[in-house]
Amino acid sequence: MKKIVLFGPLLSSFKNAYGGGTGGYTRNMSVYLNHFKSDEFTIVPCFHTVRGQYDFGPFTAPVRFAKDISAFLSTLVKTRPDGVHILAQYRGAMPREFAVVLISRMVGKPVLYEIKAGAFMQWYSSTNPLLRRLTDFCLKSSKVVLAEGNVYLDFIKETFGKEAHYFPNFIPTEEIPAEVSDKLRDEELKVLFVGYCFKDKGIYEVVSGCEEAAKQGTRISLTIIGKEHDDFTKWMDAKAEQPNLKIQRLGLQPHKEVLRHFKSNDIFCYPTSHKGEGHNNSINEALMMGLVIITTSRGFLGDILSDESAYFLKEVSTEEVGGAIRAIDGQREAATRKSSNGRKLFQEKFTSDVAFNKLSRCYEELVRRSPSTGR
Repeated sequence: MKKIVLFGPLLSSFKNAYGGGTGGYTRNMSVYLNHFKSDEFTIVPCFHTVRGQYDFGPFTAPVRFAKDISAFLSTLVKTRPDGVHILAQYRGAMPREFAVVLISRMVGKPVLYEIKAGAFMQWYSSTNPLLRRLTDFCLKSSKVVLAEGNVYLDFIKETFGKEAHYFPNFIPTEEIPAEVSDKLRDEELKVLFVGYCFKDKGIYEVVSGCEEAAKQGTRISLTIIGKEHDDFTKWMDAKAEQPNLKIQRLGLQPHKEVLRHFKSNDIFCYPTSHKGEGHNNSINEALMMGLVIITTSRGFLGDILSDESAYFLKEVSTEEVGGAIRAIDGQREAATRKSSNGRKLFQEKFTSDVAFNKLSRCYEELVRRSPSTGR
């Protein structure tokens, strides 16, 4: 059986995690290690350090770099793998990823470079020349490139001369319920937000939009899960209770608890204005649980969803969010059709069965020797 080293984050949550539960990269790492099954390949983890794990003041970055490269070298020596799979974070992680790709190339190990999140194009275009050069080396030296968003494929081809494979985010098949409960059954609408509570994620508009709809007579229960930015906490703490609206703020939650809330709510409201919005876990989990989705087309979201499976906002505003909630309340049958379409979309494209079949083919490409070079 061929061995693939998976270079990714330590499976722990630290104080600087932002989302509703475990961070996206950490969640991806865990899913690969716990759910990938193959008769031909086995994944060997190599964990790098994560933000918040150490605090050595100005020496934190070099200490982390030294630990990460030492761990990678040790893994190479102990396991003698057939290939290396990097869960790429780029940005501030680029020096580490450059070193991993360089070492892999020196010892003759082919690299699969998997680009996650939705900020890669914007970051590459705006970063400094040195980091661009390091990125060029990583992409051009990798034998296989995976990209979480379809919009990256042409960019990677034009910029780096590489044919990348579309590889969207996914959910383990073992976690997918065979059936989901009917939504929008009660008079009260149960609205859920999961994510980092700061302005770019649209959380202010979620709250204000629910307040606006409640003033118009719609009964709403809003649940907010995720780390709160200090400004949002102060803003919320100053609010008074309002008729027709109940709000519970739960902060960071374990993944199983987050899934429980997806199961029990009707609407997932995520009006992000973040240009680099990726294919995050919460969108998949909302689709999986059959929630009605209110969101924007920023980042990858317009590529993943359509008007058949979600309510798209024209702009991120209190009026738009409130209007979407009232539209769902007034046309529940149409909203239920959208949620049903969304779950079908999820089952067809975003499960681990679909993803791991493709990953196995990519691993075959990774370890296949070139007739011309023998590598």
